[in-house]
Amino acid sequence: MIKRTLILRLSISIAVPSVAIASASSWTTANILLRSRRPSTLPYDPSSAIAFHVSKVRRGRAHQKSHLISSTAIHATDNDQPSFLSTNKAKVQFTSSNQTPANLSPIDSLFLTLTSDRTSLTLGSIGIFLLLLNRLLTFPDGEDAVMYEASRSRIDLLAVFAAGSVLLNGITKLDVTSVQAERVALDGIRSDQVIWNDEKKNFVETEDFVSTTNWALSSLIKCSPARTAVLLATSGGANNQWAPIAMVGVLPTDIELRFSIPSSVTSTPILDRMRRYSESYGKGGSVAGSSSLGRNKGPKESYLPTLQALPGRVEFTYLPSNTQEVLVLPVPTESAVIGGDSTEDGRYWAIVLGGDTAKSFTPKDVAWCREISTWIGDSLV
Repeated sequence: MIKRTLILRLSISIAVPSVAIASASSWTTANILLRSRRPSTLPYDPSSAIAFHVSKVRRGRAHQKSHLISSTAIHATDNDQPSFLSTNKAKVQFTSSNQTPANLSPIDSLFLTLTSDRTSLTLGSIGIFLLLLNRLLTFPDGEDAVMYEASRSRIDLLAVFAAGSVLLNGITKLDVTSVQAERVALDGIRSDQVIWNDEKKNFVETEDFVSTTNWALSSLIKCSPARTAVLLATSGGANNQWAPIAMVGVLPTDIELRFSIPSSVTSTPILDRMRRYSESYGKGGSVAGSSSLGRNKGPKESYLPTLQALPGRVEFTYLPSNTQEVLVLPVPTESAVIGGDSTEDGRYWAIVLGGDTAKSFTPKDVAWCREISTWIGDSLV
């Protein structure tokens, strides 16, 4: 009887603190945030607001150097030291160490420590381990063994739920970020100035087109993950093959590869997607589903996040051989919308962006690059 009573007390002692910690976690976090963000009840004084702003600017300038040093130190301690839960695909960090507000009362500090990710993971793991140990080492016997086993099973079930909730509370507070692919040094020569294909001078329509293209390609290199930007167009004749018109960034060492596609490349299925007529242009292309000329039809962009793993990489001969990712953007024009397929002279236009890091383009980057491509299309009108 004494042995069974001790076992029941052990199970209850695990269940009750676990439930208390799990229920107090959300209350403590909300209470601390409300205290730290409590608005001031003093009346608004414009002169005091201006003085506060000036003093804030002065303090910011005076402590700029120390702030940079502290930020660098925090970055080094947090990001460079992942926890034991990290893998080669994801990095796990504890967030309780760098999210503690200042000027907390001892009670709030105690509750914040008890509900932190480290404490929750520790207590939850210990609770589940003790419950498992209790099951393995205790075997009831006697006449009332069946009733005792039934009551112990119910208590163990509650304790498992309580310890599991505490463990999940700690897991949900972990800062899990996917590990980015390594940056690769692209093979080629870097050009900060836009290089034009002299053999395709008939493609250059106006001075406005040249200046807009120079600005757009340079902006794509400086403000996006792209390291190479190439403007291509079809010849418009019987063959209607693609040809590089202008380029900037890291370019192939072989000059012939920069300005022409080798005859060995008989088909360009990825680039040919820019010839297709689609009704869903406004859904996925420009920012907020709108474009400068009110276009709602046309081809969509094509993103290849891991180019080296695809056989289609052979058609991008005008990019460095070890390019890690490719984003192909259509250049929509007003005549393309009216005609439904190509420009008035039968040419299609596209921008190809190459990057040195796989999977580095975000949806915002793609939308921004798509919007920049419309500027080139406007200059073709």
